[in-house]
Amino acid sequence: MKIVEVCPYDMARHGGVQNHILDLAAWLTRHGHEVRIIAPPPLKGADVPGVTHVGRSKLIGVLGTVTEISYLPGGEKRALAEELNAWGADVLHMHTPWTPLLAWQVWRAARLPSVATFHATLPESAQRGLSGFAYGAAGRYFLKRLEAAVVPSVSPLAHLIPPQGVAGPRILPPTIDLSDWRRAALAGDKPTDPQAPHVVFLGRLEDRKGVGVLLEAWKAVAACLPRARLTIAGSGPQQNLVDSALAADSGRSITHLPAPDRDAARKLVAEADLFAAPAPYGESFGLVLIEAMAAGTVPVAAANTGYRTVLEGGGEKLMVPPGNAGALAERILELAASPGLLREARNWGMERAARFDVEAVGPRYVELFEEVRQASRRAKGAGTSGSASFA
Repeated sequence: MKIVEVCPYDMARHGGVQNHILDLAAWLTRHGHEVRIIAPPPLKGADVPGVTHVGRSKLIGVLGTVTEISYLPGGEKRALAEELNAWGADVLHMHTPWTPLLAWQVWRAARLPSVATFHATLPESAQRGLSGFAYGAAGRYFLKRLEAAVVPSVSPLAHLIPPQGVAGPRILPPTIDLSDWRRAALAGDKPTDPQAPHVVFLGRLEDRKGVGVLLEAWKAVAACLPRARLTIAGSGPQQNLVDSALAADSGRSITHLPAPDRDAARKLVAEADLFAAPAPYGESFGLVLIEAMAAGTVPVAAANTGYRTVLEGGGEKLMVPPGNAGALAERILELAASPGLLREARNWGMERAARFDVEAVGPRYVELFEEVRQASRRAKGAGTSGSASFA
């Protein structure tokens, strides 16, 4: 098959959606398919190899995080649509299509058999009122016109209620290549010192990722275990919280690093005892948990809907109520004090992560794309236009 992946985000910016697209595309290519990745141009730095950069974009803050808004001028949009159809594209797979505007523009112009993955999960406060109405209306618009829709977990379903007679989204987890993370894992048991655990946070310094919750929890951890270490790797609008923590008494046990490249990130996570993932909301899955577990590091995570999907079936003891700094501190201390519990959680996590590896999940995407292609062919054979209705 010839598959088009459309991402509304900067592919040069580290993120779960971007990693999923790149790793799935590489796996599809290895298995005989052809893939085109369409995305806006990088906001800084060089183009990403293997990505067709189109249009223009700008970074904005929304709902406690940052995202791109992108736009494809008319002439460039028509040329891209003609190019994709001349190439013989079979299926278009777009991600978070209600992120303005590139994915929607490419989909509407190309008029290809299409599937969309809705990654975004809104905070509960945004699921009501005007925001909830707008997202619900957008969801109905897309569901009526797509051959198929996908969500990574039950988390985004609240704003994707289909109209009567229209199929709802199916749950299909995002997938990444975990081979490098598994290679980074330390052989044998980690020599964890119960008095000096090393905890790592890797991600953007923003409210949606919960860095403030972690820093508050760390005060209690450092008070109980003065030799404990916390490494925070990342940047973002809540840098001031990290700076304040570094200046406090517990700051002697905290190290802050800029966002590392992939090799450095894997090494950092693999050498830690615990991976802190305190995101209180906005997580539709939890690829960062999968990565950490594949590297042999035990996550301590907020029990948001997306993270629960990853940690169900044995990882419940690794979760704490979202936004609860006291519970997060208690769980870190509990795990650090029990090498046996850590070992058990590590073994479970490595086995659990393998279920989401691209080698395990990739074939399910091929089945989905083939289903979408065949559904479009049947619709056209019956005299309809597939996903060509935009009224």
